[in-house]
Amino acid sequence: MNIEPVVIVTGASRGIGRRLALDCARYGLAVVVNYRSDEEAAAEVVEEIRSADGLACAVRADVSDEHEAQWLVDACIARFGRLGCVINNAGVGVIRSIDALDGAAFQQTLNANLLSAFHVSRAAIPHLKQRGGRLIFMSSGAGHIGGRVSAAYAASKAGMEGLMRYYALYLRDNRITANAIAPLLIETDMLAGMDLPPPSDLPLGRMGRPDEIWPAVRMIIETEYLTGQTIHLNAGRYMT
Repeated sequence: MNIEPVVIVTGASRGIGRRLALDCARYGLAVVVNYRSDEEAAAEVVEEIRSADGLACAVRADVSDEHEAQWLVDACIARFGRLGCVINNAGVGVIRSIDALDGAAFQQTLNANLLSAFHVSRAAIPHLKQRGGRLIFMSSGAGHIGGRVSAAYAASKAGMEGLMRYYALYLRDNRITANAIAPLLIETDMLAGMDLPPPSDLPLGRMGRPDEIWPAVRMIIETEYLTGQTIHLNAGRYMT
């Protein structure tokens, strides 16, 4: 491993973030489990990691707020003394039709999905510069095909990938890579209530699982020559 073995996973108390926190720990990384409100769920993730002899701590922070995002990174450094990777996973996906989406709801989604990634990355970059590191952005296929959630969700994920490419370009001399992962139709609670295609219409006859994202994350962590890229995980439903 050519980075510091410490990772921050935002939005790690449930869904994809929870799965990635557990996978990172199994890989040998110390994990900062970020959560916004569900303290009990975050504590369960930490306990599961520690019960397998891993290192983890939970840090409450609303990362859409600049000061709390900085607090999250400061807490990581105070606990582990270093930082090698950030997985910007925190976000929301509230289903809203075109008619139901107003400016306030649009801004709320941008704050949770895009501004949070900016705040945490900005706070983390000075520490990643010390030895190089990884910025990983959990995007979505919705940023490319529109998706079924909302215009705000699609726009926030497309914006996240633009932010990723900027960092990839301007941080490469610091040995910091920036990449995005864009899953599509992964079985999480965010899909509840969504009008989804029947399994027979999906490429593999099923939706994706949260544990199928880790191989892409591992490749990004291990590969210094990979930067500025979006890795699509959708079983061929959307092809680039």
